[in-house]
Amino acid sequence: MAQELAHRILSDLSTAFQRHPNIDEVGFIPCPTCQHNRSPVVVENNKLGIETWCLELIFPYAHDKVLRARGRDDNGRKIKVSRSARSLLEATRAVLLVQADCLTAWNIRKELVEAEDLKCIQDLKFAALVLTKHPKSSETFAHRRWLLKQIVQKTTSTSLQPSPVSQASHTNGLVAGDQASGGAAAVPPLNARGTKSGGAELPCDEKLLETELAVCQSSAERYPSNYYAWTHRAWVVEQVARCHYKILIKELSDTRHWISRHISDHSGLQYRQFLITQLATHFRSADALQDEFLPLLTAEFELLTDLITAFPGHEALWYHRRYVFQQWESVLSMCKCPKSDNSASSTGKNQTHLQQGHPEVPAELYAHSASSFSRDCKDSKLHATVVQGNKKAKVDPAYTEHHTLQSELELCRNVMATCRDGWQVRLAGSYQHWLQQRILGQDNTSL
Repeated sequence: MAQELAHRILSDLSTAFQRHPNIDEVGFIPCPTCQHNRSPVVVENNKLGIETWCLELIFPYAHDKVLRARGRDDNGRKIKVSRSARSLLEATRAVLLVQADCLTAWNIRKELVEAEDLKCIQDLKFAALVLTKHPKSSETFAHRRWLLKQIVQKTTSTSLQPSPVSQASHTNGLVAGDQASGGAAAVPPLNARGTKSGGAELPCDEKLLETELAVCQSSAERYPSNYYAWTHRAWVVEQVARCHYKILIKELSDTRHWISRHISDHSGLQYRQFLITQLATHFRSADALQDEFLPLLTAEFELLTDLITAFPGHEALWYHRRYVFQQWESVLSMCKCPKSDNSASSTGKNQTHLQQGHPEVPAELYAHSASSFSRDCKDSKLHATVVQGNKKAKVDPAYTEHHTLQSELELCRNVMATCRDGWQVRLAGSYQHWLQQRILGQDNTSL
């Protein structure tokens, strides 16, 4: 009796997907018992609802089908069974809507894709539906990455082949794991400004990219600090969009508003760090660093200042500020500005420390930058000429030093003097102590 009812509910679920191919959200309707003689599967305005009382019936029934498709029964014994593609699709769909991290079900769907019984685009659409109910499902995101690789391999047969120069992808610690299997793109040639040109066209389908980024955005909205969603988003930008300059800039701009509304989201801020780190690899000339990279860091400082002032006591903002300062400092370290006699006595120790650099700074800024940056300060008359290779750039030591260190220390002092939030004062003091240790060359200790 129970199996017959479960079979009927599974059939109703399949019928719902056939009649409503544009279902874009799924949820469970709290209903401990069957109160009406009707199907527990409801579709309204492309929203799928399943009454909870039927889950204990449909899940074991569908899961048993999945296990048998793998040639094993409930006790793990091998059996011989033949299942049609349609039956497997229905069973895996029911299982994954309830338990999104069932790896066996996702693997069966992979086999169906390889057998051309299921299209990649259709499975991407279903995986997006699963994420509306299970936005933090790591296996769902992993399956999406596999599907995207299949699509890219079909559209550009050589785009995912490892570069002969580099066999591993260059990214920060946010993206790890199966990203390396996708290979790395060849380094684009430099244009006249010393910026990676990468071509005017995107290396992927624009609609596919927009859809994938929208799925990541939706998952991040549904679950706070969704590490899996932001990691997947970084993977998409790196492996699908190939860290295209326009995509990096657009993502940095789009996530600015999102971060302003999710000020405690560590994962979202780490994604911005990934974008900035990748953008740094696009700037190889003095002009590019001056005109494009430094304004990005300045804008990030200003954004953080506004958020820290408006929303006191959020640790994620202060730690993200440390990263931005490290990026700024690494550019100054590459610059290696000589100090004038009348200013060396007061700030020589700090400048020496800036020249040495730090192991914590991401290596991309050192490895991918061929020359120093140049900056002209409108209000200052003090300039030094920096020579690296055969290029010269004018650098204002007063600007480079006081705009960073002094303004950061001043921010800390203002917060500690005026803010009434005790935790905010503590965070400001911790950041000030970190600055002093870093700039003055003291030993780093955990705060």
